[in-house]
Amino acid sequence: MTIISLESHVNNATKTIKVATISPWLYGQIQTNLSKASKSSENKYDLVWSILKELGRMLNIKYEIVNHTEKQLGNFENGTWTGLLKLLKNEEVDILGIPTEVTFDHLDIADYTKPLFQSDYAILIRSPNTFTDNTFFILTAAFNMTAWTMVAALVLFSGCIFYVICHTLKRNNEQQYTFLDACWVFCSIFLQQGLWKTPNSFTGRMFVSLWWLWSITLLAIYSGGMLMTLSSGRERFPFYTLDELAYLVQHSGYKIVTESSSSSHLYIKDSLKDNLKKIWHEMSINKKWINVSSFQDGKDLIINQPRTVLIAPREPLLVLAASDCRVTLAKQSLSSFWCSICTRKNFPFLKEFSEQIELLLQSGFIKKIQREFHVFLESSKKDMMCRQNLHGDGLTETPLNLDEAQGVFWLWLLGTTFSCFVFLLEMITQCKKFIRRSRSTVTRL
Repeated sequence: MTIISLESHVNNATKTIKVATISPWLYGQIQTNLSKASKSSENKYDLVWSILKELGRMLNIKYEIVNHTEKQLGNFENGTWTGLLKLLKNEEVDILGIPTEVTFDHLDIADYTKPLFQSDYAILIRSPNTFTDNTFFILTAAFNMTAWTMVAALVLFSGCIFYVICHTLKRNNEQQYTFLDACWVFCSIFLQQGLWKTPNSFTGRMFVSLWWLWSITLLAIYSGGMLMTLSSGRERFPFYTLDELAYLVQHSGYKIVTESSSSSHLYIKDSLKDNLKKIWHEMSINKKWINVSSFQDGKDLIINQPRTVLIAPREPLLVLAASDCRVTLAKQSLSSFWCSICTRKNFPFLKEFSEQIELLLQSGFIKKIQREFHVFLESSKKDMMCRQNLHGDGLTETPLNLDEAQGVFWLWLLGTTFSCFVFLLEMITQCKKFIRRSRSTVTRL
């Protein structure tokens, strides 16, 4: 096991506390493969160890890190405790050097210090595939349907106002437009076309000028959105809500994976939410539940079996997602809970630890370490290039091929087809008018 030295902080220590830890765990010992950073920079962001160092300095305490073979926090199985909790029960260690989920199940053999931070249950899934729509609809992807509807409504509404303005100012020699022409004025402005005739009044010119300014701003936003759309793909997650997850578990063969030392399954079991009740029914009655002994085993399982999801505390899942691009966190999260430092029963310094942790919370020390670690975790992710190789997204380094640029040609084809259709309508209209005029002339003769 990796030992983090605390001697520089406790040279004058007179009391010794035995500590046990496991890896990987966020805010505990960080996996060395998460970053090329040195050991000193790793320890800088270990929340629990940073707190223990501060407590060692404040309380004149020395720490002895106990070597062991346990790889998980543990739980109560077949009448005995397993993992690190067994070491606590047997008083082989005094505290655990990892943030531990506060749960009543452990109070028979352990105590908790003042809570360190609030976390929640998250869902780890296999990384979704990215996709791009290179047909005509890629040209509309910069805005959603609501935005396009608003643009169309503004064109019609502005056309109505402009039509009323022009007809009201008819006596002032204002240009006259039909309602269709008035709407087409703003459609032309939106498409950055010139006007075949401009209004004469100051009111009409100001109204049109403001529309030009608005359309230029909108065009800049559209150009930025198009650049984002062309340069990257979009991820299609299997579900976005707990209701959708419940449906997948019920009807699509999905299974829920939990880690044995976590209380996530108890939260699902005791939840009053309808979607979680459905999930628990499938887990308990229809055997769609897999309980693994470690988070690493859970990650390997969802990689090898796509129709599985791992529900566990967010912290270890963040580490797994940062170290392997094949898994990622789903958008949905579950209930929150508190994380604390777990100690053995009758730990003599429990009160002192809690008091000093309260001071660290009030001073913002713990928030600072959390924030620094998240920045460190984001900057040290190795999965960006892996994700690009896996899904093919990322900035395009080669010119767009015909498939990627086909949306422009589809737009040209659509515009040409529509123009031909309008041309035929106008020709038919002209022919009908010509026939009526000819008949009228013959009748008069």
